[in-house]
Amino acid sequence: MAAMDPKLRKEVLRKLHYGVYVLTAKKDEDYAGALVTWVSQASFEPPLVMLALRKDSKVYELVRETGRAAVHILAEGQKDLAADFFKATRVEGNTMNGHPFRLEEGLPILEEIPWYFRIEAREWAAGGDHGVLVAEVVAVGKNREAEASLCLRDTGWSYGG
Repeated sequence: MAAMDPKLRKEVLRKLHYGVYVLTAKKDEDYAGALVTWVSQASFEPPLVMLALRKDSKVYELVRETGRAAVHILAEGQKDLAADFFKATRVEGNTMNGHPFRLEEGLPILEEIPWYFRIEAREWAAGGDHGVLVAEVVAVGKNREAEASLCLRDTGWSYGG
């Protein structure tokens, strides 16, 4: 098989559509929150999602250890909030990276983000630089009304390729 042109590979794979999410996890007093974009529903019954998490991230470490996390679906207009989760997690009182959260079944739920769901790990695939998780949606919630979710293409950012 001929070698792939890396520039063309990046161009083509960046045409895939992605949402923008914040994944949160907690173990004891250790918290992690990270921006993720590789999330997709995988089954109706049971309700399953697939996620890809960077193996060198704190959120990957905590989800591997606990098997649990919360996925927050950002609304249009929340690009600045999303950007706050590019950096290391900082918890001060009831804020994570400067944003209020509450604990729900032991997981941090970011209160400014309209929609969220809690997941439990079912299977891990080794993947490459990202681990691929198949997880069951065990609870869903809504913090407020919003019209539409934030898409990666609307941020001007790119991830993939």
